[in-house]
Amino acid sequence: MERVGVVLNPSKPEALAGGRWLAEALRSRGIGVAALPTDAERLGPDAVAVDALPDDLDLVFVFGGDGTLLRAAELVGGSKTPLLGVNVGHLGFLAALERGELESGLARILSNGFDVEERMVLEANVEGTETRVRALNDVIVEKARAGRAIRIAVAVAGEPLVSWAADGVIVATATGSTAYSFSAGGPVVSPRLDCIVITPVAPHGLFGRTMVAPSDEEVVLTLLPDADAASLSADGASVTPLEPGARVVVRAAPDRIRLARVDPQPFWRLVREKFNLGRDRG
Repeated sequence: MERVGVVLNPSKPEALAGGRWLAEALRSRGIGVAALPTDAERLGPDAVAVDALPDDLDLVFVFGGDGTLLRAAELVGGSKTPLLGVNVGHLGFLAALERGELESGLARILSNGFDVEERMVLEANVEGTETRVRALNDVIVEKARAGRAIRIAVAVAGEPLVSWAADGVIVATATGSTAYSFSAGGPVVSPRLDCIVITPVAPHGLFGRTMVAPSDEEVVLTLLPDADAASLSADGASVTPLEPGARVVVRAAPDRIRLARVDPQPFWRLVREKFNLGRDRG
């Protein structure tokens, strides 16, 4: 490796400490470090401040939880630079290393390189506006006011499917199936599958099930004319308010996010360990 990027969650002391250790370790090996200006200041004088993460990085280390990694995915954009998550959060489904594994993990990377997994990304736009978002986990239309459900019509592949009075609707990738969609009652889906998972949040009515569509089908969420105000978010970041009648079109993006793996684990083992599932094989 010749040059790497670093993205930090500055609110986490472990992220700052890990980033500083990494910057010094890489500098001692003649490897350059690039970071956004605020992060570069925290990493010390050996880190180069950049306005945007350049396309020529060999790897981007991300210190934080899944939310920080999702922010880094947006910073990388459509480039093919792999992201390597160092978990200092809670679950850390997307991370390759825990904070305590950083030193040994870096040694393995420098000796043997790393593997790369490609993950599907969603893109969404609000028809008739300039609002366009990308998400590795999920795109969500949800109520803007507490105590007021919204009414959303869902269409898949051009077919009107269902109208929900609900707190919101989550449109997730398989990667995002273990995030908010899971908390709302959606299924755990292997990230090896390219699919779109549609989950209502606290729906009213007889049909309130998650639906799974193939990745080549568009999902359209329409805020019905008599609905209360709502908002659109992507990967947990609030994007824009939505007025009744707004149509949000969600589809698979043409590019993918690349996640670096030092010691790849079977996904189902990761699910068992992260959710502390019983080890009874009966």
